[in-house]
Amino acid sequence: MLTKYLNSKIIWILLGVGVILYALYILFVSHTLTYDAQPTDKQIILFTAQRILIGILFFIAIININKLPVKETWIAWIIFTGLFARLILIPSSPILEDDFYRYLWDGAVTANEFNPYVFNPQDVIDKNPNVPQKILELADESGDVIEKINHPKIKTLYPTLSQIIFGLSYFLFPWSVTGWKLIMLMGDIFLLFFLIKILRELKLPVSFVAIYWLNPIVLHEFFNTGHYDLFALLFTAIAIYYYLKNEFVTSSITLALAVGFKLWPILIFPIFLRKLTNQKSKMLSSIFAFSLFVIIIFIPVLRAGFDQNSGFTKYATNWINNAAFYTLLKDSIDLFTTTFKIYYVCADCVARWITIGIVSVALLLLIKKPAKDNLNLVDKILIIIAVAFLVSPTQFPWYLTWVILPLVFSPKFSLLMYAFLIPLYHLNYLSGYFIYIQHIPVILLFLYEIKKRSVIGFFDREQIMLND
Repeated sequence: MLTKYLNSKIIWILLGVGVILYALYILFVSHTLTYDAQPTDKQIILFTAQRILIGILFFIAIININKLPVKETWIAWIIFTGLFARLILIPSSPILEDDFYRYLWDGAVTANEFNPYVFNPQDVIDKNPNVPQKILELADESGDVIEKINHPKIKTLYPTLSQIIFGLSYFLFPWSVTGWKLIMLMGDIFLLFFLIKILRELKLPVSFVAIYWLNPIVLHEFFNTGHYDLFALLFTAIAIYYYLKNEFVTSSITLALAVGFKLWPILIFPIFLRKLTNQKSKMLSSIFAFSLFVIIIFIPVLRAGFDQNSGFTKYATNWINNAAFYTLLKDSIDLFTTTFKIYYVCADCVARWITIGIVSVALLLLIKKPAKDNLNLVDKILIIIAVAFLVSPTQFPWYLTWVILPLVFSPKFSLLMYAFLIPLYHLNYLSGYFIYIQHIPVILLFLYEIKKRSVIGFFDREQIMLND
């Protein structure tokens, strides 16, 4: 017993030190790994190897998390090391990433009271006569920001509340990615607070917060590359907390706010409603509150309309990235239609409708019966978000943070494996096989876990649940 305890202590000490050393490594080498720096294959492979190593250490620690004593000392260690790593990463240069340029540009446009969904960056660069003079002046003020926005002919696809946060960043820290990451840190601290409150409400060990707080995917995607998905996680966590407290209207409103950052939290709403089928007034008030806020939030998007350059349209119909299941599905449809000379079928369209069908069927199965208890509720939330991610045509590494949120409350061996598999994303340009190495092992093990209602033994709720 003493040996096991000491081993557990050593693993968690190593993880805490490891994430700090990893953050320092990123801080010192990040400027050589930006798109502008044009890193060599050797540099990218070395960086990927470092991410895999910290991912393996994280994975080993988490699958031993039930052996970690739930003491204030260890909770403090988890929080301190995670916070310190974040502070180190904030001034680092975003590695092999350029989405933040769009955030900075959208923020400037929004802060100056223009609708960011009306003009695309290329219109501004080309000085289209319809573009207001003030926006043209912002382009001059931005330096090279507007020139470095990816897909400049496409209008922004980031929902309304993200634009407000981008605008706040511009107001406080104009054109600064470091300032943007400071705002994200404030949001992350609030998220940590609600994660701990949810864990206590579920009577799970507070140490489980490490699944998020020390996760190298979270550290990298939020505090090196600066992806804004954090705010969708924050409001989703708040919604889950208030739902657990039976404050259903408040929960519905905060979930609508989460949808105002990213669309995926809408998948959680039917799971929330299922519990209320015998409480008609509460169900109707929740539906009304959620619908009203979503409609209000998306008014600027609706007013701008949708055309061939709309970011929302392009994303829904054309985007494919790092998707193992979807690529196999699409290629299978292509092979079938080519073999039987069915040339009028759009394989991509059919594949997208099939993935929508898979997510819809999964959701219907999950809401067939109401959640037995709160633990079953968060497990259902994890499953639907994981299914949506695993079959999606777009599986960017930062999208995994959507899954990591409910993973805190319902750990699964399969999904935790992404900590050391998803870094291979950086090597996709070397071989298409890396896409399948990242995802296929996870998909197969995830299906096994769902079938057996198991997590391969390392997580036993009956053993780790706290007493009232």
